[in-house]
Amino acid sequence: MKVTLTVISVFLLIVTIGAPPVLEKVNTDKAPVDTKGDESDEVLNNLEYGRYLKEVVEILENDPEFKRKIENASIDDIKSGNIAQHLSLVQHNVRTKLDEAKQREMIRLRELVAKKIRNLSEKERIELARAHPDAPHVKQFIPQHVDHQNVDGFNEKDLERLIQHASKDLDQLDRERERQFKEYEMQKEYERRHKLAQMTEEERKKAEALHDKAAEDKKHHPKVNHPGSVDQMEEVWENVDHLEADQFNPKAFFKLHDINGDGFLDEAEIEALMLKEAEKIHENNPEADPIEKQEEMDRMREHVMKEFDRDNDRMLSFNEFELGINGTGAKNDQGWQSIEDSTIYSEQEFNKFAENLDHLPTPSASHQGAGASGNQIPPQDSVHLPRAQPPSINH
Repeated sequence: MKVTLTVISVFLLIVTIGAPPVLEKVNTDKAPVDTKGDESDEVLNNLEYGRYLKEVVEILENDPEFKRKIENASIDDIKSGNIAQHLSLVQHNVRTKLDEAKQREMIRLRELVAKKIRNLSEKERIELARAHPDAPHVKQFIPQHVDHQNVDGFNEKDLERLIQHASKDLDQLDRERERQFKEYEMQKEYERRHKLAQMTEEERKKAEALHDKAAEDKKHHPKVNHPGSVDQMEEVWENVDHLEADQFNPKAFFKLHDINGDGFLDEAEIEALMLKEAEKIHENNPEADPIEKQEEMDRMREHVMKEFDRDNDRMLSFNEFELGINGTGAKNDQGWQSIEDSTIYSEQEFNKFAENLDHLPTPSASHQGAGASGNQIPPQDSVHLPRAQPPSINH
């Protein structure tokens, strides 16, 4: 299930928070399908207070007056938590449900903190008890997404804190995904160099030649349409939807790819449109990597949302979609800089990463890769290469 447009805007989570949709216009030609539920729950599970956050969103989306205030609020007011000042407008029954949710969360937090305290030494307990409530280590120890000064009811400060923490923490999750991918690419290079170190000189030269050829072949992929361009959408219309190219209709296309029929294209639905473009780059190659293909799709989706999503709610209305594909930002002649054309990590980052690993010799090879881009890194005599497994990257 998916949160409605306005409540999603409150928390800057859009489709990443699951909640029952409240739809003004539903496509009755097809039954609603949950295309993001599992991923939404997975994102929320990464937040310690994810269940509480989801519950508050579900409660607030049932108050029409508060939703109207959200619709007229700026993105800065939402992200900063200033929108919380309108909490006094919510209906009594909604406020009661928020109070009850807060009380349940406080019970959970008391149990959580008590468990943490039991794991402390006696000295650590004494230091914690004597510390000022605003001390940094106390704030790190006690979750700060609720107002601890008011334990019985949900107030404006509770909503402000919840919004601020959700925004900050989800931004950190996005950065973590990017960090994991960079680390994954460096680990791949470690694995490659480690294997080279075990080869004879002749074997190493052959392996290097094959690697260089594969990297070069990746750059000579079929033309990639600029994500979000009319050309890209028409290609999906013709090759995926199997419809006549000269009959392309933006409104019909939008409706066809609005899988759950809620009147918007969410991030999962936009990402699905990028599949064929990503396959042009990451298929039909001996070194094709599904994780790199997924990262390519993520970047394409992020690009389209940045260009098209005018109200920053991370969902596209038909108006936003139509303006986007016809706008100057979606011109196909702009092309697309893929992962293969980018430097994923620098030589300095590579060396710093290597210093933290087990001591294994770097092969004295004439070619050293720099991640998916195929850029060259000079031989590093002091770099140590472990046998590393690729990290698990969740998208």
